[in-house]
Amino acid sequence: MMIERILTQIQPWIPLTSQRIKTSNLTYLPSFGRYCSSYLTDKELLDRFNTFNEEQLQTMKGIGKVKADLIVNHKTTNGGFDSLDQLKQIRGFSTKMVDCLRKPENHLQHRKSMSLIDQNLRESLTSIVSIDLGFKNFAYVHMDRNLVVLDWHKLSFPSIIDSDLQKTCENILSIRQTLPDADVYVIEQASAIPSHGASFNTGIPLRILEALLYCVLQPQKVVSMNARTVQSYFNLAKGRRKKADAVKKTIELTNGESLHHSVTFTSQQITEFVNNRKKDDLSDCLLQALTFYDKEVFNRFIN
Repeated sequence: MMIERILTQIQPWIPLTSQRIKTSNLTYLPSFGRYCSSYLTDKELLDRFNTFNEEQLQTMKGIGKVKADLIVNHKTTNGGFDSLDQLKQIRGFSTKMVDCLRKPENHLQHRKSMSLIDQNLRESLTSIVSIDLGFKNFAYVHMDRNLVVLDWHKLSFPSIIDSDLQKTCENILSIRQTLPDADVYVIEQASAIPSHGASFNTGIPLRILEALLYCVLQPQKVVSMNARTVQSYFNLAKGRRKKADAVKKTIELTNGESLHHSVTFTSQQITEFVNNRKKDDLSDCLLQALTFYDKEVFNRFIN
């Protein structure tokens, strides 16, 4: 199979590639701040429920999107909570769960997540390139910090990854030559690799492509962003509806109808997007760029 041939040929490269990745300034996107065990009084815990927005609530142990949404709706309708026991008025908050929140080992204290870029780069950054990489095509958007789209394209290859590793490397170098210069390159991180089936044969080659692209983009700053981070940030549908939802969000942006972002496009860029038969690649790299700017540069979150 193709995957076996690739693995055989790339094996001699693994030590060198791994060393380059370890010694370069590559940064993988960490999880957003979780909450760790630390003693809090009932009042301190109550203050968190009263002051946290929907996204912050989701970082708390046991609070997912559904519960966070219910808490926010309850606060909007009824005001803040006077006691933790009032959480029982919300569906899904049983007496057992509220009692569990009171236990010291489950008390929740915020821990800041590691930033992908340092303060100096955050202040000096002028533009980024966000990349969505596939087997036969890749899409990228070049966007400045004012959310002006400088370049936005989808390009195709007969096949980016080839049974001949040398050819694969040549294709990756060709991609590098196509990309404009920027302060940061944001690559969509390949999904977790399943242990069997067709998805296994898809996952490993994508990881190989990602690693090779990291190498050829050096010494520029390169960061990796999991697609699920973008999906969660823009509240995109899961499964097969995710692509259509991402395209819908992008159409809102190109039409100036977004409630959260004002992105500047040229008429040519919009025309290219509209005329593209498969729009999801262009949508993915655009939404990824906005997620990076909001979370890493502007430190803001959409609700």
